[in-house]
Amino acid sequence: AEHGFDAVIDAEGSHGGHGGGHGGYGGADGDSADMYVPEVIKKFVVYFNKQIQARNVSEIHFIYENTFNKLTDRYYKTSPWPAAEAIAGLVEEDPVFMMLYKELYYRHIYAKLQPTLDQRFESWENYGVIFDFLLTQPQGEGASALDLPNQWLWDILDEYIYQFQDFCRWRSRLKAKTADEIEQLKENGQLYSAVTVLQTLRRLANRSGILGLLVQEGACTQAAAEATVAVAGGSGGVKGEADGAFASSNVYRMLGYFAIVGQLRVHCLLGDYRTALKCVACIAMSKRGLFTRVTACHIAVCYYVGWCYLMSRRYVDATRTFSSMLIYLARTRAYLSRSSQYDAILKKNEQMHGALALCLCLCPQSTVDDNLLSALNDKFADKIARMQRGDESAFEDVFSFSCPKFVAPCAPDYDDVGGEHHAHEAYRLQMRLFLKEVRQQALLPTLRSYLKLYSAIDTSKLAAFLDLPPAACHAQLQALKHKAAHAKVWTQGDPLAGAPTPGSQELNFYVSDQLVHVTSNAPTKRYSEYFLRQNAKFDELVTQLAKSQDATSATTTSA
Repeated sequence: AEHGFDAVIDAEGSHGGHGGGHGGYGGADGDSADMYVPEVIKKFVVYFNKQIQARNVSEIHFIYENTFNKLTDRYYKTSPWPAAEAIAGLVEEDPVFMMLYKELYYRHIYAKLQPTLDQRFESWENYGVIFDFLLTQPQGEGASALDLPNQWLWDILDEYIYQFQDFCRWRSRLKAKTADEIEQLKENGQLYSAVTVLQTLRRLANRSGILGLLVQEGACTQAAAEATVAVAGGSGGVKGEADGAFASSNVYRMLGYFAIVGQLRVHCLLGDYRTALKCVACIAMSKRGLFTRVTACHIAVCYYVGWCYLMSRRYVDATRTFSSMLIYLARTRAYLSRSSQYDAILKKNEQMHGALALCLCLCPQSTVDDNLLSALNDKFADKIARMQRGDESAFEDVFSFSCPKFVAPCAPDYDDVGGEHHAHEAYRLQMRLFLKEVRQQALLPTLRSYLKLYSAIDTSKLAAFLDLPPAACHAQLQALKHKAAHAKVWTQGDPLAGAPTPGSQELNFYVSDQLVHVTSNAPTKRYSEYFLRQNAKFDELVTQLAKSQDATSATTTSA
């Protein structure tokens, strides 16, 4: 039967004796908890290995997304899965299954427990085994070595970068480390290196030949692929290794693509927003592409590209990027709620709402969807009101909530344990840069609010409203005009490209003979579409009520 192993789980559960951890089993024959394997887990491991060897991708996907999570909730909610050594004999120590099982094992520890330093090192080494396996397969065998669902392929790279990020933040807290931990950190300084992570991602992109395939399929231009390969594709050129032969394998094709998205994330975490945007020059954000096949990847692309635009002061582009993703998430919420990663999706959804609030407070725009604005006000009404009044602490709060967890690329001085080592120094640097821009715009929201009220106003009167000398008022008007005039807007091609677009700002103005002339760019609202949608909803409601009434009448009659 399809997904037949779930019946085994349900049958096992009906006999009782299960629960969080190993409490229901007690650790037979004195075995340690991480070496004891319940019978249902043994059956699961054998079945899982069989499906991986058979390359049954649809069943692997179901096991990965459903069965593994169901077993985790039932048996290992507060404890790790059995160690790889405990299940090795069940799969005849198959090296492919062992490295994939370890990937799930350590990821579960990171998600549910607190990893030890040894577990951090072991997880890193296992990722090295996985990537070395993929990067050393001969050309003829590369396409048949492994076959995994796209979701798992994305999660492997996503977790690899997450563990790098988490380790960089963890190692900075030297005062909480034991002498033995500090000594191990000194001896293994090359582990979790930002250079190693980026080199691994570039090698994956290079081997996959994904850029050449995108050009061949018309998904990106030759110029865009060359721009990406310059920063994210390695030394193999656009076609990659073996003249693009590995691109015929879905595993290599998707891993190469996800590696490019991974480099976007890593550069963003390091604060290099220009390079981050260069990495995704080959991705057409306005079209459906490979990144839309996995929802988590789609969200990551929009979130990190949007954040790069936000920190580059391209608020119109950031607003468009965040808005498109938030509208998509709102429309697909019912479908996404069935995903095992729904909590992570909700968290990113909230962060993007916060980032969008920052964009709109620094650069008000008239093209944002009304439903999105309504949701934004429901979540951040108080913070938005404070930011519009120029409250710096409100900007800090929303920035802290919405931003990625930035990391420093270099390790702290392990010999200076008592010194000042701030785990959040990378975050504080980005916060200082952002607040510098906020301070430059401190009076602009107030100035903008007054200009909205008039079609023409004398500069002396405006200066009196702002409680400023006329010369200072002129300086603020010039600052507002400068921010609007230098706001580049992307249209197509290179994400770094763009040009000032008339009408992208909420209002325009010019000064003539000490008189400020103001014109609004707010579009005229069309109520006809709204009326038709509400009318359709009303008709649907009436139909549902009629059906409900008929069903009630039929039940009463039969009774």
